[in-house]
Amino acid sequence: MDASISVQLTDRLDALASKIEDVGSRLDALIQNNEMNGEIQIEVVKLLQHMQNAQLDMDSKVDELSNAVTTTADGGLRSDLSKIGLAIVHDSRQKTIDIASLKQTANMALREQTRGIFPIRTVFLIQSIPMWDALSDVYDAMVADDRFDPIIISIHVGILGRGVFEGEDKVSSAFSEKGIPHLRFNMDDSYAALDILKALKPAVIFRQQQWDMGVQPAFRTQELTFTRLCYVPYALSLAASLGDPVVTDVSALGFDQPFHRAAWRIFCETPKIQEYFRSFEHSDPKKFITSGFPKFDSLLGEVKTPFWPISHQDRQNFKVVWAPHYSLGKGGGLGFGVFDRIWEQMLSWARQSPDIDFVLKPHPALFGSVLNPEARTMFRNAWNNMPNCAFSEEQYGPLFAASDLMISDGLSFLAEYPLFNKPLVFFDSQNHVEFNDLGKLAEAASRRVTTFDQLKHAVLEYKNGKAWEFEDERKALFDSIIPHRGQASAVILDTIAEGIRDGLN
Repeated sequence: MDASISVQLTDRLDALASKIEDVGSRLDALIQNNEMNGEIQIEVVKLLQHMQNAQLDMDSKVDELSNAVTTTADGGLRSDLSKIGLAIVHDSRQKTIDIASLKQTANMALREQTRGIFPIRTVFLIQSIPMWDALSDVYDAMVADDRFDPIIISIHVGILGRGVFEGEDKVSSAFSEKGIPHLRFNMDDSYAALDILKALKPAVIFRQQQWDMGVQPAFRTQELTFTRLCYVPYALSLAASLGDPVVTDVSALGFDQPFHRAAWRIFCETPKIQEYFRSFEHSDPKKFITSGFPKFDSLLGEVKTPFWPISHQDRQNFKVVWAPHYSLGKGGGLGFGVFDRIWEQMLSWARQSPDIDFVLKPHPALFGSVLNPEARTMFRNAWNNMPNCAFSEEQYGPLFAASDLMISDGLSFLAEYPLFNKPLVFFDSQNHVEFNDLGKLAEAASRRVTTFDQLKHAVLEYKNGKAWEFEDERKALFDSIIPHRGQASAVILDTIAEGIRDGLN
């Protein structure tokens, strides 16, 4: 029986190898003769995707069967079958590699179909509304530009630390409320959504983050090589390397992920950020474009549209945004967060200060990394039950515009909130990774405190009229992070259009 199982597996793998060889030969011929139209090519890619999924499933079964027939009851290897089992496993793995290689070849051929084609169909895969302002100006500019055909698609997000994909409904609802047309990929089977995405034939896709684990499998880097990946960072990078001791100003986590390497164009906020990307020497340096940061342009545009979620009939309160980071300052990781150290004191302070409004703007991953479920529920209920407290978990430009001051322990808000020319109090955990050069400029433009008493004292000083004392530092920060004020989206659109027109790789 053991031998028959081995024979069956070998026969199945041989048949699959023959099919791979046949598909590969046909694919090469079609590509060389330029006989593959878009529809046929999409079907070929879908077929190869199906074959890859089936082969990955077979890999798993091969592992199980190989272990079953080659392992003795006491955990040893049966010498008569171990070599056969290892050969089968190796053969199965090789078939997986062969299919993946064929699929990437087909994807590159599909990508060629959109070269030089106008208007340029551009897809925005959106998983987070708070991060949308990094791309919103780009989308708006494309809507108004005859060279582009932009499409927004709402997708699920993988919340840090939870391992589940959800939230597309919130993204879709936010776009609907804004009157922004979009498609919905609210499928649990992300590969069914990928089939639809390929049928749209996008020439360009923007994704919001470099992290592959934050999106469903079908929207990860290796599956999107049928198009040109473009990227605008969702936040300015302010932290240095995670090394101990720090030996570099930049971390591969932020600048050298598989997505970065595969991207067609990456649009850098500043010349320093461009320098960071190029320093890893894994990609064509010409693909890193200093465009300026469209998110900053978007935020600056929202200075004139303030919105505060709390109102009082009889008074005008001092308005504070509390923006805690998720990375607790206990060592390991980034280590900026202090929420676990001060949340109880913040609750008490808010109760005792009816003349101060506190709006909590947490990092999206905060409550998945701090407090047990009971404590989280208690905190949320206590916070929401106070008339001078509220949560804000959506776009935040109007919130910042309406506020008087921010409290934050990092990171990106240290560069973003100064755009509104208001006091920013930075609670230093004293246990975080070092700032890079841009981070040091942002830190210098804030009021640094290290204890809750210092924090409270600083806030009350500004509430009582103290003048902001870091204007020169704020100007130095602006000079470094806004190289093309108001022009970032125009640079991005022109770069994409020129690349598509000229057939640039």
